[in-house]
Amino acid sequence: LAEDGYDVGIVTRKSEAAARATMTQCEKLGAYSLYWKADLKNADATEEIAREFVRKFRRWDVLVNNVGDYWNGPLLSMKIDTLKDMFQSNFSAAARLSLMATKVMRQRRQGRIVNIGWVFADRLQGIPDSAAYHAAKTALASFTSSLAKVAMVDGVTINTVSPGMHYTSVDLPKDPRKVIPAGRFSSDEDIVGAVRYFLSPQASYVTGSNIKVSGGYGV
Repeated sequence: LAEDGYDVGIVTRKSEAAARATMTQCEKLGAYSLYWKADLKNADATEEIAREFVRKFRRWDVLVNNVGDYWNGPLLSMKIDTLKDMFQSNFSAAARLSLMATKVMRQRRQGRIVNIGWVFADRLQGIPDSAAYHAAKTALASFTSSLAKVAMVDGVTINTVSPGMHYTSVDLPKDPRKVIPAGRFSSDEDIVGAVRYFLSPQASYVTGSNIKVSGGYGV
């Protein structure tokens, strides 16, 4: 984003060192940058950060919701609190921020929101070992489509980038060639390329869309 001329606000739950390093990189590129340490599952904290972001940056052009918790294990051993955490992290936080950003962006009749989804989230199917994560990402996909219809009236686009097996994912197979047609896990550059498209002038007429960045996995 900084390379493309945007000032950048960062929210991290734990990785302050990484946030500071990213902020420094942004500033070297000439961007104004700030970071906040917060758990976006907390509604009050999220709303306060959004208000402070607008005060500091005086505008809100882009929102990228790009992280969420993950849980994998036997479905019948999953605790209800785990289900709640998956939805708060992967659905509620992104939906809440998307609503707040849209309300600000529509005042200038322009804005771009990109939610990071999951390659299987566009279909109803049983995935027992990651049922809570899948359900939350599916809910986000549905919500994104609904908000996209409303927001486009005011020039705000909302889209989804859905990775498959990323190199930082958990429970990766030893040999990606056995499950991914492209023969490798996705890189940061793969994901960023799709996000950049949705932020580009060429995507001004694109909303409610989903790009799968999975190398053929899950297609």
